[in-house]
Amino acid sequence: MKLSPFGKAVRKLRISRGETQFDAANAVGVSVAFWSAIETGRKHVPEDLLRRIVAHFELSNEEAKELERLAWISRKEVTINMENLSDQNRELVVGFARKFSELNEETKRKLRNLLEQKGGLS
Repeated sequence: MKLSPFGKAVRKLRISRGETQFDAANAVGVSVAFWSAIETGRKHVPEDLLRRIVAHFELSNEEAKELERLAWISRKEVTINMENLSDQNRELVVGFARKFSELNEETKRKLRNLLEQKGGLS
């Protein structure tokens, strides 16, 4: 079983505090099955649950930001609400999604650098 980056981090937090999955799940209000699924990466962690996990483990702002980052990179898919986008921007988003796997590493590196400069990666 391969753990997601988020799953590894949350499992480490849980174990370092001497908690079982049952303890952690009860503390944040989910079933043990759901807790297990987020640890193993079978389910992504919803934002409201992420906030409860941060509160339960009493994480600092820096630790919370890192856990949020790991939650995002552990997702298998991302939904983008395009309701308020112009047709031109919708076309850009759809084109990016469709062609992402065809981008070469240099182009991806440039995009990453651009996003880092704009504070979009952290």
